[in-house]
Amino acid sequence: MFKIKNYQLYYLISFFNFFILEITGTSLILFILDKGYSLQKANLFMLVMFFLGLLLEIPTGIVADKLGRKFSTLAGLWIYVLYSFLFTYFHNFIILLLTQVLGSLALCLISGSMEAWIAENSEKNIETVFSTSNSIQYVAGIFCGIIGAYLASVSYVLPWIVSMIINIVLILFITVSVKEGRRTNSFDIEKKNSLLDFIKESYQFIRKNKYFLPLFFFVFFIGMSNSSANTFQQPRLVGLSGQGVWIMGYIKSGYSLFMVLGSVLVKKLTKKNSHIKILRLTCLMLGVWLILSGIFDSFYLVLLSFFMYEIGRGMYNPVIQIYTNSLVGDSNRATMLSVQSTFNQLGMCLGLLITGVISKNFIGIESDQTPIKISWIICGAFALIPLLFMKSKRSKE
Repeated sequence: MFKIKNYQLYYLISFFNFFILEITGTSLILFILDKGYSLQKANLFMLVMFFLGLLLEIPTGIVADKLGRKFSTLAGLWIYVLYSFLFTYFHNFIILLLTQVLGSLALCLISGSMEAWIAENSEKNIETVFSTSNSIQYVAGIFCGIIGAYLASVSYVLPWIVSMIINIVLILFITVSVKEGRRTNSFDIEKKNSLLDFIKESYQFIRKNKYFLPLFFFVFFIGMSNSSANTFQQPRLVGLSGQGVWIMGYIKSGYSLFMVLGSVLVKKLTKKNSHIKILRLTCLMLGVWLILSGIFDSFYLVLLSFFMYEIGRGMYNPVIQIYTNSLVGDSNRATMLSVQSTFNQLGMCLGLLITGVISKNFIGIESDQTPIKISWIICGAFALIPLLFMKSKRSKE
């Protein structure tokens, strides 16, 4: 009798978990606009979710360590079902704001739990497993982008209904098929049991390793840059196209492929170029093409510029991971990555706040796109700022 391996289970769970998130993500901002809110309010919802993600990351990690990876994942998925139901069928601003609390809690409970489970129980090399999982998620992104957009063109509610159904099926599947298995604590619960402890440790790490500050500022400004590019792409591109929501599915599939191209490009470039040079090229790709996406008014020119920007986004994750891991030893790696993630999310929050103020009068895809254009130009400039303090040669670290 065929027995499915743990890493094969992980591939299936990764596919459907990403599908659940992305099938609604294709039209999320348009759905918020359809509920009668401006882009400023949409940014506020995203801001609440990102900021709470910072606060809840450690407490939810403790839940996974104390009660198990499987429990944490299932709890997160059930809470995400509740979040999806409330967000779908309620229009009240306070309720929608509270749903972001549920959504953030759910994502924090899920995030890292299954990764920790497979790292502790995989029958296959873990680097290969994570690499394959990322490729599977790209494929999921292509399919659910098209499906989600077509469903949204009929009704913005439909992608959320499908997401909830798949979510419940995934819960049942994990309940039956996943065994908790071997478990090790990701950190000492007695020593790191609060956000305050994390802040203190992060401060000490930065103080002792000041030469990492340029890298932290790098991810901070890239986080600021990514904020409006992510939240404003749907109203910008659908509005300029003159087509229905369905077109966003093909656009999303297109830029998923361009992100893959960016990831492949990094592998090629690292053979003959320093990490610093590739980081500088990534800044240019993100900054220049996002600025041009804001300047142009033709749908096809904006689309082409945005696809080029997505190559930069595809380059960013692998090159920052490679560069970061080349600078830090095993003993400090977890702290380094946590601090880096914090700077990135703080940048996202600040970027959402700034561009939200700019876009307060944008209330639908028929609205004047000047606020989005200004936001993209400003965020493109944010991506270029790291070039001012990035040295062409490797520094003393």
